[in-house]
Amino acid sequence: MLALVAGVALTVILRAPLPQYDGTITLAGPTDEVAVSRDGQGVPHIYASADRDLFFAQGYVQAQDRFFQMDVRRHLTAGRLSELVGEAGKESDVSIRTMGWRRVAEQEWELLSDEARGFYEAYAEGVNAYLKGKAPWQVANEYAVMGLNLPIGDIEPWSGVDSLSWIKAMSQGLSGAHESEAWRMKMLSKLGSPAAVEELIPPVDESARRPILLDDGSGNLRPRSEYPVASPLPMPEQDAEAVDCPGPADGSAPDEAAPASGPDAEEGAVATTPTAGMSGASGVLQEAQRALDAVPAVLGQGPNIGSNSFVVAGSHTASGKPIIGNDPHLDIDYPSVWSQVGLHCTEFDDDCTFDVEGFSFAGLPGVVIGRNPQLAWAFTNLQGDASDLVVEQNAGPDAYRRDGACLAYKTRTESFKVAGGEPFEVEVRESVHGPIVSGLFAPDEDLGQLPGATGDFSVALQWTALIPSRTAEAWFALNRATDAAGVAAVAALFADPAQNILFATADGDIGYQAPGLYPIRPIKAPADQQPSMAHGPDNLGADGRWPRPGWDSGYDWQGFYAPQDMPAALNPPDGIITPANQPVTPQDAGPYLGLGGYAQGYRSQQMHDYLADAVAQAPLTLEQASQVMLLDHSPQADELAPALTDVELSSPRLGQLQKVLAAWYADGAHMATDSQGAAIMAAVYAHLAHAALSDELGDEYPTDPRLLGKLVAEPDNALWDDTTTPEVEDARTIIQRAWAEADADLTAQMGEDHGAWTWGGIHVKKPTHQLLGGEGLPWIARKYFNASPQPVGGAGDIPNATWFDPVVKDGRVDYQVISGASMRMSVDMADVDNARWVISSGSSGHPWSPHVNDQFEDWAEGRMRPWPFRRESVEAAASHTLRLRPA
Repeated sequence: MLALVAGVALTVILRAPLPQYDGTITLAGPTDEVAVSRDGQGVPHIYASADRDLFFAQGYVQAQDRFFQMDVRRHLTAGRLSELVGEAGKESDVSIRTMGWRRVAEQEWELLSDEARGFYEAYAEGVNAYLKGKAPWQVANEYAVMGLNLPIGDIEPWSGVDSLSWIKAMSQGLSGAHESEAWRMKMLSKLGSPAAVEELIPPVDESARRPILLDDGSGNLRPRSEYPVASPLPMPEQDAEAVDCPGPADGSAPDEAAPASGPDAEEGAVATTPTAGMSGASGVLQEAQRALDAVPAVLGQGPNIGSNSFVVAGSHTASGKPIIGNDPHLDIDYPSVWSQVGLHCTEFDDDCTFDVEGFSFAGLPGVVIGRNPQLAWAFTNLQGDASDLVVEQNAGPDAYRRDGACLAYKTRTESFKVAGGEPFEVEVRESVHGPIVSGLFAPDEDLGQLPGATGDFSVALQWTALIPSRTAEAWFALNRATDAAGVAAVAALFADPAQNILFATADGDIGYQAPGLYPIRPIKAPADQQPSMAHGPDNLGADGRWPRPGWDSGYDWQGFYAPQDMPAALNPPDGIITPANQPVTPQDAGPYLGLGGYAQGYRSQQMHDYLADAVAQAPLTLEQASQVMLLDHSPQADELAPALTDVELSSPRLGQLQKVLAAWYADGAHMATDSQGAAIMAAVYAHLAHAALSDELGDEYPTDPRLLGKLVAEPDNALWDDTTTPEVEDARTIIQRAWAEADADLTAQMGEDHGAWTWGGIHVKKPTHQLLGGEGLPWIARKYFNASPQPVGGAGDIPNATWFDPVVKDGRVDYQVISGASMRMSVDMADVDNARWVISSGSSGHPWSPHVNDQFEDWAEGRMRPWPFRRESVEAAASHTLRLRPA
């Protein structure tokens, strides 16, 4: 009997958060009745007679489906994660509070228009209307489970600033330039020269793989030497307190080898010596990187973060109108990072102005990527470089040097609460460049143990995301935009994270627009802004590839490119645009946006070639166009397979594997789930990078296919030599070793019979809960909050981008998918109902819901579902209708 009662009680608790999808709810907030129709996947399509009611209802239904996800994001972005998860959140909280994400969001709140603030307030009112009167366990099962070990208090009301703060997390997840700078300094300490480091990062081969835009007359590109064309946007004003500089006995003497080259320097002063003083800052730069790494990868990190998008002009399509598609490559979260939604005014007037559907983030009103009847748009990460690590030369504990003077650090104290733990405080320092991100997790004396830490330095993070902007208002403008002019107006608001905006209109236009706040950088070294040139050891330049000296204002940003200088194009001659994180413009055209983080162009070129070939044969259909996101030809094979199949292998078994790889390559090199050759290619590629580079570089070696291709073309390159052995190895020896290690790896994971190996046997995606997916939970809890794995095709640097971590650890590679197409969409602008969409999990975040994971199998197998837009089409597909009536 007790067991029965316990079972009933458990069922009640588990089902309690499931929301009401049908009937009528009367509540304070809406001004008129709102209808919420949910389709067979539980996706809400909202109909209202006022904009504020649309956003109120959006807040209500997203809280119904995803509030725990929203609450985790809120705690994370406020630097309060430890209040929710305990000790595990402390380092993340310190880093985020140091950067001041929520402080910036609070400043941005004051910059918004009254209308935009009203939309965020209406959304928050909807969230709070759903939460009213509910205990945490009635909102999400996660609170009940976490409450077994940690104190769980009442849920705080949602606010508009909670929504704005999430945009800072987006910026962090999509910005990697400053991480690259710290990595370069670490590699410099291992290799000894900037030129050796730059060899690890081959520039994009523009002759083989095209940038997003060509200088073909369809856009606004001018020779790079002419930029900035428009008057630059100014740098924010900085107030800093001048203080007396200490003498040698006071702790920090002036660096006599580093004369200023700033505005007060004497004419003809040498500008090459300031960066020479940075050699002693290597250790503190690594400490700064540790602080930045403490922030959870909310969208993903590294080369895995990107996206595909494409648009084809109506002159090439069967419908006669443009076709557009998108699949942002982010971490495959569970539940999905995306929340599908429709926002429809029942009548258009001054009070109601939205008719839009697409993909939002839970916690953010409006639609981020999607379509309205006149315009569809796609986002891919623009990459480039909008952040720098700035090395500050300390002048004692409380000041730093700048242009021969000393300035006081601004300081504030941040107080932290920890669930189940003791509260603590951290002092945050800021220079004129930004928050000091070094020294957060190690005492100063520990820095002396790090390689190269011979000077007294601190590291500041200068990042456009920490400059208050009106990005939070851009979503609403984009949702209402109808043409290229409207998209350009959106871009002027959109500061960070900068995204390539691709668009198509019902009138037949296709276009591209770059938004973003990008710094104008001075030229301080011959190699500045030259991707094929390496900086010299005495001057690391000011182009953003390396950290820069904060004590010399001559290296500072000079302002920002005006919106009208940002690259844009309308109706290019070939009628095809394929942004996929490659460089935006040719090297000698357009503004300098940085050299950091661009993809090598393997994905974009494969997509462009496919579309160009397809339209040359017949008008393109939506179904054909959608396949471009599933292309799976391996660029790793193009770079490496000839060398891998040509080398002589002594073992008959390895010879058999080599023949399989050769046949697979000849058959198109497809990374398909049922392919034996794909598994072999992935393993040999990963083990080749490890065998060639880990001896010199440790476990942070790069795995770029272009780098490995360059090395196999240079069989006597010094990087082939294994520095741990007395012999001098060449390419042949290391390739043979990689084959043997790959065989051992795959045998351990899939068995001795290599004929039974398949790529899908090891390349799987297992939906794992953001907090409750670890091994520390009991088996039954892990099974409840997580889902079963599914084989997935594709790999990194391929349009069907399903990234795994290729770094070898203890002789093995984990081939499981960590990031990829977080959603897919394709839209034919000839008919608002001729569209497809899918996300990687489901609309709900509740484990008991039938919609928690009902799109996952379709996503994994590359299928999309019909995406209705007209109200009659939505209602024909509706499974539930909920009405919200004003009290």
